[in-house]
Amino acid sequence: MERQSVLKVKTDIGRSVAAEICRDGFTAYRMRLHSSPPKPVLILALDTATENGSLALVADDQVLMEYSLESPNAYLTCLMPGVAAILKAAGRDVADLAAVAVSAGPGNFTGLRIGLATAKTLAWSLKRPLVPVPTLEALAAQFPFHPHPVGVVMDAKRGEVFWGLFRCPEDWPEVLEGPLRLPVRELPARLPRPLLLTGPGLDAHREVLTRLLPPEITWAPPERRWPRASILARLARRRLALDLTANPAQLVPTYLRPAL
Repeated sequence: MERQSVLKVKTDIGRSVAAEICRDGFTAYRMRLHSSPPKPVLILALDTATENGSLALVADDQVLMEYSLESPNAYLTCLMPGVAAILKAAGRDVADLAAVAVSAGPGNFTGLRIGLATAKTLAWSLKRPLVPVPTLEALAAQFPFHPHPVGVVMDAKRGEVFWGLFRCPEDWPEVLEGPLRLPVRELPARLPRPLLLTGPGLDAHREVLTRLLPPEITWAPPERRWPRASILARLARRRLALDLTANPAQLVPTYLRPAL
């Protein structure tokens, strides 16, 4: 087909369009897009709900860095330096963050307060979305696509536990029950069978639970019973897409009980 002319048009959205006008009146368009690929959504996640805290920097589904904070007594002095260190190690600046995620409880009273105060300060000062994630959901999310319900147990002190029950047919949990605070001796009567049981409360109440739980209840391996900030970030990315964010001035932790 013989070409007569080529007209190049620069559009107002940064696209270059070449229109080829042919002898039979047919017009073909070739588009050349000059826009850059979208930047990954960079999320900083803070988890201080238990004595084994962590920080993570995640870009979309890629974990860039994850740090452990294994001393709850050091959260107050180590959390902000840890944020600076994880950004530096990843070669990122705090201004690159798209959102800040935080474990919202239940959990350790002091740890939750420190984590939320830090996350709220960062989100407010940077004018970035603040994404709270329930701690029990973050624990259940370590078992995506699991065929059975996942029960999560955290120590609530004084012979009590924090409890949540979930389904995990996808890579995020669906709440079936909770969060609740109840005596540990009442827990076995609430458990469906079969069930995968996880959470740091298994270690705190091992003696009682070993005696009371039936064999159809499977215990998660010890290394997967603690929250992880990278899992928190994965859940926060979905919540961010659903606009499930919080006002830093109004967000409070989920304690489920007064401070002891």
